[in-house]
Amino acid sequence: MGLTIHYTLFAPETTDAAGAREIVLRMRRRAFGFKQRGRVDMVHPLGDDRKSLRWAREWMFRRDPHHPTREYQAEIMPRAGWIFPVSVGKDCEPLWLGLCQYPQEVLLGGKWARTRLKGWRLHGFCKTQYASLHGWEYFQRCHCAVIDLLVEARSLGMRVVINDEGEYWPRRSLKTLRVELDQMNGVVAAAAGALKDLAGDDAGTAPVQSPIFKHPHFEHLEAAGAKHTAHLTEAVELIKQSYET
Repeated sequence: MGLTIHYTLFAPETTDAAGAREIVLRMRRRAFGFKQRGRVDMVHPLGDDRKSLRWAREWMFRRDPHHPTREYQAEIMPRAGWIFPVSVGKDCEPLWLGLCQYPQEVLLGGKWARTRLKGWRLHGFCKTQYASLHGWEYFQRCHCAVIDLLVEARSLGMRVVINDEGEYWPRRSLKTLRVELDQMNGVVAAAAGALKDLAGDDAGTAPVQSPIFKHPHFEHLEAAGAKHTAHLTEAVELIKQSYET
């Protein structure tokens, strides 16, 4: 749970393996430019081994029509590809960039199913919310850097689909981004606080953990987010009462 940027990169349909690798190398050079300008912390090496490509895996799910409560899932590992992570900033998830090619079919629930993952592509997400533990300006730097790096990929001939939960993109509205961030921080703080109360975490040692507890304005956020988590608070109270009776 947390404010996240989701994205999918698509190489041109005629791209072959050599072309895909060249695009990724050019993308990495663009990322180095961001590092030199102080917009991201680190650009890591390119990876094409199985351990690296696990970060680019996809999933398929299907319900059993004869057993509505049963669901099958299949992991879809890339057949080939090149990816690299960018460390955007403190408490911001890394941004994975690259291109991969996937199998056209996978075994799902004992039957072969088409993946519909055509060409060279990459789907990923980057949770930026907890960069806000270091202030609005720091969060803004991280969130905008992720968006701008993804947009840079378009100049390399790729199609890029971006779903920004902060609603900064596509209008680039910092005002909207600030509103969405404050609301999401409030919701997470209120939910984490309610669960912490349920666990009896008075000493701060119960297993309820969240980065939001480290926010310098946690109590203010918790109070502000209470109106968005009223149903959760009511549920927590009912559960506590059931323990007491």
